[in-house]
Amino acid sequence: MTQIRSRFLPTRQIENRLESFGTPLPPIETVPHHRCHAASAFHPSAFDEAVVLTVDAKGEYDSTVVWHATGRRLKRVRTYEHPNSLGLFFATVTEYLGYRMFNGEGKVMGLAPYGDDNPEIESALRELIDTGVDYDVTKLTKRWGTGHGVETLEGVFDRPRHETPGEYGQWEKDLAYTAQKLLEETVVDIAETAVDQFGTANVSIAGGVALNCKLNKRVRESPAVDDVFVQPVAHDAGLALGAGWSRQRPAAVDRQTDVYLGPEYETDEIRSLLETNKLEYAEPDDLERYVAERLAAGDLVGWFQGRMELGPRALGARSILADPRSADSRDRVNRFVKHRETWRPFAPSMLESAADRYLDDGQPAPFMIDAYDVHPEAAAELEAVLHPADDSTRPQTVREDQHPRYHRLIAEFEDITGVPVVLNTSFNDHAEPIVRTPTQALKDFYGMGLDLLAIEDLVVEKKTT
Repeated sequence: MTQIRSRFLPTRQIENRLESFGTPLPPIETVPHHRCHAASAFHPSAFDEAVVLTVDAKGEYDSTVVWHATGRRLKRVRTYEHPNSLGLFFATVTEYLGYRMFNGEGKVMGLAPYGDDNPEIESALRELIDTGVDYDVTKLTKRWGTGHGVETLEGVFDRPRHETPGEYGQWEKDLAYTAQKLLEETVVDIAETAVDQFGTANVSIAGGVALNCKLNKRVRESPAVDDVFVQPVAHDAGLALGAGWSRQRPAAVDRQTDVYLGPEYETDEIRSLLETNKLEYAEPDDLERYVAERLAAGDLVGWFQGRMELGPRALGARSILADPRSADSRDRVNRFVKHRETWRPFAPSMLESAADRYLDDGQPAPFMIDAYDVHPEAAAELEAVLHPADDSTRPQTVREDQHPRYHRLIAEFEDITGVPVVLNTSFNDHAEPIVRTPTQALKDFYGMGLDLLAIEDLVVEKKTT
């Protein structure tokens, strides 16, 4: 019934809701789900022409769409309809490993480098699915959700689904490795086939599957591909961007360089909140230098500055920061702050000018949406922000014009330590949303193992006994 209503009366539910407010009903237009993803990926890319891949679980009736994009239009050239869904394939493996679909896929991606080639697992999966440009995963995904697929995997592997997520033996690690391998193999083949077909080596990507930074790395490293733009808000939260841009000519849209589009709060408003709640605070003459010194001394810092980021990645507006130079920082943040699995890696924020110093194929990467290998000779400076299994990292590069205060903080940290990098993770506790307001920041600060909160021009510290 829901699908019938969405197909034939797509705006009726919204109209009913708006009418209940007793105001005149505005005109309502609909834009196809994957067209929104495609516009979000191509319009702000600054490409004159590109192959666009939109890959997710399902949008209306589509799961993967290949587009040919120019400055004048987006042309749909191939559609893989639901249930032939790469998003649901990876979600099925995610559920089988004990996490929740549309929530734990990033954890499975992070688990994958701990695995190895396992011929038995790979053979079993290849019996179930076809990979590559003509992929077919419907033996696992033929019903919405993951129940059928998980039951199929239980039968094929003669193992029940994993009941304790986060605690894995080598077999589970090998399964994650293989699922990631087959996903990469498929999307890269789709991209390379389209690049060859249309004679452009630019690729834009969006859709929930594009949050897989290891996959994006593989596409970027393809010999057939010259440049890649991945929409930083690749999942459905970015549909609003695409819906707005889809009514414009792509050439009329500026290149996207940041996602600081959320709310911000004045220092006086925060000061009033602190005084009302009788919380002690200080106002350093040089906030960036003060926080950099504390980071260099090993303190863990909540960082609440400027307009909030749009999307799933903390990019220096609502972040938790630490010294990137030792594994002790990583382990302390995992154990005392984020309260999550100890094997999960963290990411760095670095000055854009330092990208060549640390990253193979070093280039601007402002969104933490792509993974890079790190120069072996520089890895010792970044121990806390490397994936422990393969020494890759998912960086954010920072320019002064993107976030002036965050750029100054990292520059001050470099002045003290010689390392123009900080460990950056989202300002939230495990399984909670990123903090949005000063009140939420204070709540998490006192509920987590943080030493310092830098909130606009003010700093709050916990009393020591």
